[in-house]
Amino acid sequence: MAQPLLCILMSTLFYKVSSLTCYQCIPETSIKCTETKVECPVGQCGTMRTTSYMGNNTLADMIMKNCSATHQCTTATANFGITKLVISNQCCNTNLCNTQTEIELPKIIPNGMHCYTCNGEDCATTLPCVDKEDHCIKATVSSDGQMLTMRGCATESFCRGDLSTQIGQSSIAADQSCCKGHLCNGAQTATASRFFQLGILIYVILQTTL
Repeated sequence: MAQPLLCILMSTLFYKVSSLTCYQCIPETSIKCTETKVECPVGQCGTMRTTSYMGNNTLADMIMKNCSATHQCTTATANFGITKLVISNQCCNTNLCNTQTEIELPKIIPNGMHCYTCNGEDCATTLPCVDKEDHCIKATVSSDGQMLTMRGCATESFCRGDLSTQIGQSSIAADQSCCKGHLCNGAQTATASRFFQLGILIYVILQTTL
């Protein structure tokens, strides 16, 4: 009987030693939030910057701090031409290390790849992809009974949904599919999936412009 109790005690002590204290700051109804401290058993602290654009104008620029899994320590972007979303999550692994108030956005350097993008109902225009955007994306968004088709460039991390649990849910439905290859998001695309990151993009745009 003593041995199982000793094992439980040792595992509890190990958990406390191996856990990490991180700053937590999650915006809800605005771009600002109140910073608190939280225990993170995953062993990573993260500072995530989410920036949305409409053309050359910045619509929203938010900083969020929280625990992060290793696969969430990445940069994810989706560019639909007129609208763009950039999510950059910088991680560290010491107590209260996520003190950053600014995170540098990825450089906008064309990588030679192109994807189709939509201008209204015309989706024959091509869009140059930049930085690590090595996938083409095609999405249909449903909001208030209206359907909107969007196409553009995206990173693999955006298509996989690596940062999905960090962002939170949106009430706007989005059917999304990604493919890898020059102009592959035409009439047919592969790797069909349903994620809500696109809904987050449209949600941010709508809330900012209302």
